[in-house]
Amino acid sequence: METRRSETTVEELLEVIARMAANEPNVRCRVGEGPLAPLATALNTLSGELDSRRIRSDETFGPEVLVSQSPVAMMACDADDRIQYMNYTFPGLTLSDVVGRKNSEFTPPEDVEMVRGHVRHVLTTGEPVFYEHRPNIGFGPEWFGVHVGPIRSGGEVVGYTMSLTDITELKRTQFRLEQSNRELESFASVASHDLQEPLRKIQTFGERLKTTSGAALSPEGRDYLERMSNAAGRMRRLIDDLLSFSRISSRAPTFVRVDLGRVAREVLGDLETAIEQSGASVTIGELPTLEAEPMLMRQLLQNLVSNALKFHHEGVEPSVSISATVDADAGQCELRVADNGIGFDEKYLDRIFNVFQRLHGRGKYEGTGIGLAICRKIVERHGGCIGARSTPGQGATFIVTLPLKPPQPR
Repeated sequence: METRRSETTVEELLEVIARMAANEPNVRCRVGEGPLAPLATALNTLSGELDSRRIRSDETFGPEVLVSQSPVAMMACDADDRIQYMNYTFPGLTLSDVVGRKNSEFTPPEDVEMVRGHVRHVLTTGEPVFYEHRPNIGFGPEWFGVHVGPIRSGGEVVGYTMSLTDITELKRTQFRLEQSNRELESFASVASHDLQEPLRKIQTFGERLKTTSGAALSPEGRDYLERMSNAAGRMRRLIDDLLSFSRISSRAPTFVRVDLGRVAREVLGDLETAIEQSGASVTIGELPTLEAEPMLMRQLLQNLVSNALKFHHEGVEPSVSISATVDADAGQCELRVADNGIGFDEKYLDRIFNVFQRLHGRGKYEGTGIGLAICRKIVERHGGCIGARSTPGQGATFIVTLPLKPPQPR
């Protein structure tokens, strides 16, 4: 026996309308019989449409305003390179003139293959790409930073987004810094010749004076001569260290496979005299092989070991250990150089890696205050970081984290 549905009532319709006005999600009206049934169906349809749009903000403050007024030029293209949406237009063209046409039509001819290569990579791999671009056009910014990202649907890449940011001022600043660096490198080159030559003469003639006339000098005169010679030596070491510091980033990096264990053994050979004079014991654990610049890795280890030998307790033989651990999953290694020396207060941790920063007087511990700054510059050049752990009087451990494969410079 068929059951007849009851008629839709006015009260029901009014209740649904009130709930829709209150933006209540998923509200629906019972569709019964009678003349009001079509109205109930229409209300349900409208409620469904409103519900699908409910997550959108009011258009005055919604995402469309953010996109349309963004200083970043954005577009969305399908896999055939056709523009489906963009938040800006080219001079003299409306949005309707652009949508549906290929992105390559608006790319300078000399850049088409380069842009296609980046887009092809995104569509093929699903990996985003960033590149810097200087378009040869007569309008707009001089330089763009371009982000190309994948558009996915159902797990497949069906298109790509392209965002162009004006980086003109950033590039101009970069060029100014590069010019400044070149000038500083030129100054360093001049310093290596024009400043060191007079220092060599001071030291040479000072030694001759000491040899030929030292006996004729008064004790005060011999003291003055010794001080002059020591000052010239410190100045020469300072210039050498400054040149080393400036040269670290003056050339393009060349990374090759470097056996840190072999480098450490060579460093101990170079420091053999200092090790014997201090009575130090130095142990080398198992060290990894990584991609790096061999000369810089040698300089890094030599500075750290020399530092450990220098800052030791009087009357106590230095003990230094070089060890490392490798995290294959993270693709990096942690190198540690530990000693039993005088240590330092960790509140000075940031200070010790700066140029010319010393925690102790020159009279007791020789040095220019640049060695650890050089270490930090070497480590950062390889994409790593350096730090230390220490307690005054209880030694120090310098910790260097390096990637097994350093990032390639852009």
